[in-house]
Amino acid sequence: MIKKIIFGFIIIFLAFISFQYFYGGRSSDVLPKTDFEVFAHRGVHVNWKKGTYDPVSGCEATHIYEPTHEYIENTIESIQAAFDMGATIVEVDIRRTSDDHLVVFHDGMLECRTNGQGRVSDHPLAYLKTLDIGYGYTHDDGKTFPFREKGIGKMPTLVEVLQAFPDRELLIHQKDNSLKIARLLVDIIRSRPPEQQKSLYFYGPDEVYAFIQEEMPFFTRLFATRRQIKNWFKKYLLTFGMGGFPDESRGLVLGMPLKYTKLVWGWPYRFLEKVQDAGAKFYLMVDKEEEIQKIADLPVDGIITDYIDVIGKYFRE
Repeated sequence: MIKKIIFGFIIIFLAFISFQYFYGGRSSDVLPKTDFEVFAHRGVHVNWKKGTYDPVSGCEATHIYEPTHEYIENTIESIQAAFDMGATIVEVDIRRTSDDHLVVFHDGMLECRTNGQGRVSDHPLAYLKTLDIGYGYTHDDGKTFPFREKGIGKMPTLVEVLQAFPDRELLIHQKDNSLKIARLLVDIIRSRPPEQQKSLYFYGPDEVYAFIQEEMPFFTRLFATRRQIKNWFKKYLLTFGMGGFPDESRGLVLGMPLKYTKLVWGWPYRFLEKVQDAGAKFYLMVDKEEEIQKIADLPVDGIITDYIDVIGKYFRE
């Protein structure tokens, strides 16, 4: 008798698990989307071969794929091209100069991408403006350098970027935990017109964001942090999709590669309903043309891509 009860319980449990996993709900359970966002990471840029080097000590620019366009990341031209290709939001990286300007540049050191030496923060803006920021890029172990001499003087300041795109959405990524950079950033954002301030977002370390929120509550994050996403999804998965997402996710974007959606309980509509109930948004990471058809009818809030030059045309109005 006990064995039958245990067996019956197991059957019921397995049926419940199967339902939670395989039943994706109805499209009518999710409110229709009106403002679909296309987020271009680093604008139009040349991607590097992930997993081919140590990202802490190695040089990303020497591990790129063969370029298919002429754009260097974090330049005015790259940002403009991303918007032209269909992006609605573009991410830029910021670093501090020795004379307290903020420049739009990814690395803390100059040797990898440029013909300069040392830390960005050890040099004044005038010196950085003389550098060739395309100098170090090579896809064939140094046989050719396709961007060399094409990036001279093209490291922009954040102010120059904001002036060039007064009515576009930008995510400003602070690459370190420097409060000095945060203070400079606050001053710059405050100097911009109120309407532009509303179209700017921040991404960076928690302690820096806490300071920025005290100074400018309107200057918010767009994306949840990796720590937040990990904790929230862990709860969702461990409760078989019944736990939902917490109030602190309200207003934030949760991002996920398309290939991982197969692991999510109730994908797509029941999961997206949970995200919507929490007041959050959900973006899929999409980099390949063959993935476009798979997401065509999904009521997600947007996509994140490293290949706006490849997939942007599918979303361009």
